[in-house]
Amino acid sequence: MVCASLAAAPLALAPPLVVSHAPLARTRITPIVPLRAAPPPLMQLDDDAIAQKMAAMRKKKKRRPPSASPSTAPAAPAPLILPGAETSDIPVFPVPPNLRLPNAPACATHGRHVALDELFPGAGLGEAWDTNAALRTALRRALRADLFEPPTTWSEVQVRAATELSSACMVSWGAVAADETRACAAFGEALAAHGIGLAGREFLLGLASLCGEHDFCAVDPARAHERPRTSSGALGHGSLIDIVPLARQVQHSWHQDVGTPGLTVLLGFPPRDRYAGGGVFSSHVKLSHPLRPTHGEAHGAVVEYERFEPPPPQIADEYVLRPLYGRGREIWVSDDSCHLHSTPDRQCREGLWRFM
Repeated sequence: MVCASLAAAPLALAPPLVVSHAPLARTRITPIVPLRAAPPPLMQLDDDAIAQKMAAMRKKKKRRPPSASPSTAPAAPAPLILPGAETSDIPVFPVPPNLRLPNAPACATHGRHVALDELFPGAGLGEAWDTNAALRTALRRALRADLFEPPTTWSEVQVRAATELSSACMVSWGAVAADETRACAAFGEALAAHGIGLAGREFLLGLASLCGEHDFCAVDPARAHERPRTSSGALGHGSLIDIVPLARQVQHSWHQDVGTPGLTVLLGFPPRDRYAGGGVFSSHVKLSHPLRPTHGEAHGAVVEYERFEPPPPQIADEYVLRPLYGRGREIWVSDDSCHLHSTPDRQCREGLWRFM
């Protein structure tokens, strides 16, 4: 009766669990450090072995020679040469009948080149002009020194700004033609300094003489006495302007300066020595007939092609004459009444003198 005896016996209980809240003692843990192997014994090198090692180290430090790879520097751009054309290669623009000057005959001739050696034979100016940039620049300065007459009210600062080579300068060659005492000393000094045997007055009025004697008196006889005469007796408006280049491409703006028969003379200043190409002279359109005025009933003011009413037809590029410049082509002469002209759409020049 095991079950009965067990039930009668009292149960023995385990003593209660006592939990202590006292802080635990910190135990210091010592890291285990692996033992290092003992270093190998040093090798003893004799003098020859040390010398061989040093030589090998010096050989490794030597720089390799630069490779023969091509240079990555950009190549210098080729000098700019703009296209140009001969007069005979460009067709004549047929002026619409409603734009023609009434009763005026058709234009018989158009622009042509004149060589400096042709105008001043034996002076050597053509060769010097082609090869001596310093001469060309000196003559631009001489124009300002000999011919520019500022208003008396201008300050020194205004005069200096107006006579900079970067500023266009308008003067009068007619005043020199009318006064025989004006020798144009600055022109003469610039020419002499570069071995050219021309007097300053001779140089200036020789160029102006190309303005020629023309039909201005027939157009307006009452004003014939106003025209200055050169030493050769030729007539002209008497104006000269040094035109400076624009540093950008522009659109053509076709016009005539006065619209009356009269020769305009352009002396080109190329961008560098021995230049041959376009972009020096003004662009031109050869007209079949003289144009009627765009302002008023009579010529004498600027004729602006784009201002005709009704609007005129656009001028196609095939009619645009960009005269060539080069040795023997230093001067361009054209009749204002038989051409439209404009600043070149692209320029390549130091400057341009325009005589009228």
